[in-house]
Amino acid sequence: MSDQTRYLRLAQITQLINSNFDLRAVLEHVVTAISEEIIHCTAAGIYLAEPDGTFRGFVGKPDQIAGITLDQLVADPAKDALIAQVVSERKMIYIPDTALDPRPDRDVILRFQMRSLLVVPISFDNELFGLVFLFNHGSPMYLSQEEIESITAYVNMAAVALRNAKLFQHANALLTEKQLLIDALHHLSLCKTIEEVLNVCFRFVSCAVDNPNIGIHIADAIGARFRPVRLNHTADWSEQDWKAVHRNLQLNYEEDLLFQDVIRSKRSALVPDVEKDPRPNREACERFGIRGVYMIPLVVAGDVLGVVAVVSLGVPRSYTETQMRLAESIVDATSTALSNAMRFEQLEAMVRQRTTELEEKNRMLENLVEELRKLSTRTTLILDSVTEGIYGLDENGRVTFCNPAAARLVGREPGEIIGLPQHDVFWHGKSEDKGCTLAVCPILSPIETGHPSQVTDELFRRKDGSTFPVDYVSTPMRDDGKIQGAVVVFKDVTERKRSEELMIKSEKLSVVGQLAAGVAHEIRNPLTALKGFVQLLQSNVHTKDEYFNIMLSELDRIELIINELLILAKPVDVQFQFHDLKVLIETVVALLRTQAILSNVQITTDCDPALPAVLCDENRLKQVLVNLLKNAIEAMPRGGQIVVQARREDDRTILIRVIDEGTGIPEDSLPRLGEPFFTTKEKGVGLGLTMSYQIIESHGGQMHFESEVGAGTTVKILLPIDPRAADNCTAVGAEVSYQSKLQGLLGSTAKR
Repeated sequence: MSDQTRYLRLAQITQLINSNFDLRAVLEHVVTAISEEIIHCTAAGIYLAEPDGTFRGFVGKPDQIAGITLDQLVADPAKDALIAQVVSERKMIYIPDTALDPRPDRDVILRFQMRSLLVVPISFDNELFGLVFLFNHGSPMYLSQEEIESITAYVNMAAVALRNAKLFQHANALLTEKQLLIDALHHLSLCKTIEEVLNVCFRFVSCAVDNPNIGIHIADAIGARFRPVRLNHTADWSEQDWKAVHRNLQLNYEEDLLFQDVIRSKRSALVPDVEKDPRPNREACERFGIRGVYMIPLVVAGDVLGVVAVVSLGVPRSYTETQMRLAESIVDATSTALSNAMRFEQLEAMVRQRTTELEEKNRMLENLVEELRKLSTRTTLILDSVTEGIYGLDENGRVTFCNPAAARLVGREPGEIIGLPQHDVFWHGKSEDKGCTLAVCPILSPIETGHPSQVTDELFRRKDGSTFPVDYVSTPMRDDGKIQGAVVVFKDVTERKRSEELMIKSEKLSVVGQLAAGVAHEIRNPLTALKGFVQLLQSNVHTKDEYFNIMLSELDRIELIINELLILAKPVDVQFQFHDLKVLIETVVALLRTQAILSNVQITTDCDPALPAVLCDENRLKQVLVNLLKNAIEAMPRGGQIVVQARREDDRTILIRVIDEGTGIPEDSLPRLGEPFFTTKEKGVGLGLTMSYQIIESHGGQMHFESEVGAGTTVKILLPIDPRAADNCTAVGAEVSYQSKLQGLLGSTAKR
């Protein structure tokens, strides 16, 4: 077989691996390549590792041997000394004549009439994924050294594919775990009552551990006795029966050793089988039918508010570390939300109490009007000293008095406020345009209904038209039982709102940074193996050195691209030098031309021969062009043409166009291009265009898209010849923190 054919097969398998194709399809290509490479081989098969230490047939040629399908064949190291040796040493073993070697299982040799046998381990970083078996009957295979090296190359490809599949599964599981936690945090942030918090906790913890039997025990006060409060409504027990059994048991939490261990240590405790642990309360376990229990404390500021108990009924069960980590994270978030809800309900009770007291005081004030008039000077001093805004309204809704704080907050003087209608001075409402609906105005309604109203998170407008967030209370004023107007107390809550927004942004950036750093770390490992494999080929195969130099150069560039993801965790330096843009474009097109041909796509370039050299970071601009060309190729599943143009826009600017004939981008998606983790591709990650936008902006340039569904897409890049002369380039060759760039993008997305 020619070297060209072999390299073409290796390239095809590499493309399948990098395209996230189905694992079976990749391994079938590997088996086909091996069987066609070794023409005097009767059978070739890939066996994958099983949890019990054996290896089961997965793909092979033929798919049946002696009337047995491949998935029915199991290779057991415990029964076959040859397999045990390969597994132990992680080395290939070739037996030209099985009759002269006692290691293989003789029953298997005779059953399939194996004359020659080759066993190759599929391993990566000393992790064994499976075995490759080649055998021939009738005559020996007589494998040459070149054939063995070719088989080894294909097996290494299989190892990379299996490693990628494992990493992909791990990444998906991690993303699912993070998304579940983000969803839980989002729902908890919206909860205002204890009931809502507990319902969200039950929902997401049961999803994390796949067990609906969850109950919550809460302390009456810090350090006080605990009591059963709520049971998940989807549990096998009803909450009514659950509480009744607890009452009948008269459970003493101080005598429950497991419960006390969790409270004292403030750490979770897992007991898969209560019969093997002396700590759980035996009587309670028998009454409820509990076989296993997982207890998680609700801890806030070092104090235990309660305990979440997840129980297994009927049969013992355990949980993975991922499930436990996720469940405990959700419970930690629940602790804070529960504490806030408790505090909020306490405040509501206090407000109700204060409102009742205020109404009582109003009645007293009605009887002491004359005395209060005598003390008006003192009252004025008190009103002037408070920081909250206070003003009064008559029965017609006109301002009768206001303290200096109220006038200052709306940007007016007290003298210009008295006598004006409420909404001419203290304009308010959720919408800056529409303002308050007078028919149901919460400030004026107490004058009509006689009931106080309290509103949070609303806007007041200043005299200059600007607005600020406030909380306020409007209380009716009575004289001899008749309502004479209302008193309004409001407070500027701008700083509180700003603190809440900063906290939300900080949490978003933390999750994104951790995810990006983890993904980059996991992807770098297979890159190292691929680079080593290319170096191995270079040292053993006689071909043009320039091809290998290009491959090694591009692998270095890919490694630089992977490092871009790590910018989320660590800033990098941008290196600017003058480069020939036409040569740079031709290099990228040459790199992707093979992929384009396989996709029935033709790439042509149209560059002005008089293009000047551009001050840029060569690898970063290559990354942008590779991203755009790959997107264009993937947008043309039926083939087509891509044109890359480069022209001098003016004395200071170069215009680059990438024009395709693909499916196009929907109009409503165009404004979101470049947002982190937004993608229109089914299996996309959503970081490619984000990085591309950041690279072009760091060069002082601009990039925008023009697209029509069904007609194709045009990407325009305006690039300054020398970014140091560009008005919109803040720094050249300086350290660029992608984390700050990403924070800006997230901020603009939130505004939009």
